[in-house]
Amino acid sequence: MSDELILYGFGVNDRSGKVRWLAHELGLPLDDRRIGLGEHRQAPYSDLNPYGMVPAVQWRGHTLIESTAICTFVAEQFPASGLVVAPGEPARAAYLQWCALFAETLESRLVENLLAGYEMLPPAFLETTKGSLERRLPVMVQRLPTSGFLVADRFTLADLEAAYSLRLAVRAGHVEMEAVQGYLRPLMERPAAKAAAFFSSIE
Repeated sequence: MSDELILYGFGVNDRSGKVRWLAHELGLPLDDRRIGLGEHRQAPYSDLNPYGMVPAVQWRGHTLIESTAICTFVAEQFPASGLVVAPGEPARAAYLQWCALFAETLESRLVENLLAGYEMLPPAFLETTKGSLERRLPVMVQRLPTSGFLVADRFTLADLEAAYSLRLAVRAGHVEMEAVQGYLRPLMERPAAKAAAFFSSIE
């Protein structure tokens, strides 16, 4: 069975970017299929993801949706990569907490806030997300390491999830690059991140 990963997304800046970066980290052959706005809500794409969201992935006979779930599933197939902190490892709890903080607590609010700023969502989303971000982002920035990785002394999916949310926060002006560059700059220099053009919107 081929290891080629077929990835559907709008481009380098949406959530497909997380999967694209992961594929490059793992050295997986990538078939990057870009879809246009509007195409995600109709067939044939809606046959892959009936929720009409990106990304979607076809890999090893599976059709996968939801970027965090995709990244976790794919990375788990390569335990030697160390991208997932496995059950039994001392850093497991911290790993799960960081992943949840970025992928669940912050990411959707940052996406909605950014899209509202570009008038792709109603202006009301600016107000409904503002308070949550103002409360949580300073705490997150304070807890980031000034160098190295979040957990387990290695690059993991927690760092990839963090990078996506931080990229959104910096791009939208919610966080100054100077406040997070000790942690973020080394991630930006990773060859796989560069190959995926993951940080192109803030470089």
